[in-house]
Amino acid sequence: KDSVLKNATGWPDPEHLTTARDLATLARRTIEDFPEYYRYYSEKEFTYNNIRQINRNPLLYKDIAADGLKTGHTQKSGYGLAASATKGNRRLILVVNGLRTKRDRSRESERLLTWGFREFNNYRLFSAGEEVTKADVWLGESPMVPLVIEKDMLVTLPRKARRAMKVTVTFENPIPAPIAKGDRLAELVVTVPGREP
Repeated sequence: KDSVLKNATGWPDPEHLTTARDLATLARRTIEDFPEYYRYYSEKEFTYNNIRQINRNPLLYKDIAADGLKTGHTQKSGYGLAASATKGNRRLILVVNGLRTKRDRSRESERLLTWGFREFNNYRLFSAGEEVTKADVWLGESPMVPLVIEKDMLVTLPRKARRAMKVTVTFENPIPAPIAKGDRLAELVVTVPGREP
C-alpha cells in the first residue's frame, strides 16, 4: 500500500521506500502463497560455486522456533529484520528497523517475539458454518432461522484482555421472509477495551 520500489535489489535510492506493514504483508504472502519456497528462508547456510554463505538472520540461531525471513541494512534506515516464528499452531511475523547495530537487531527481535508469544494468544470464537444464534422469522415457512457464520472467526488479543472481551450479534428481529441461504442477516461484533470493535 505504501511502498515505492525503484529497483529490485533494495539498494538505496532517494525515492525507494517501504513500510513495516508492507514488509509484514509481503512476509505473510510469501509464507502462505509459496510454502514450497519458504523453507529456504530457514537454511542456516549453503555453498554455491565453492563459496559458503551464512544466513544473517540472528533468530535462526536462537531457541525461539524462527524460520525466516530477511535481514536488511542501509545507512539511512539502520539495521532491520523481517522475521517469523512458530509456537504450536501460532505464527508471529515481526518487522523491525532503525536499529543501530547487528547486536541491537538480534536482541530486540528476540525480545519482541518472546513478548508476543507470552502476552498474546489466538482465540477461536466460531468455526465456519457454526450457528451463532437464531432469529425469529416474520411471515416465513419456519418460525426461526439459524444465524450461521460464514468463515472461521479467530481473534488475536492480549491474554489479559480476554476476560473483558464481549461478542454481540445485531440483527433485525424478526427477519422478514423470504430468506435464502447465504443472505447477510446479522453482524457479529467483538469488543475489547482499548481497541476498535
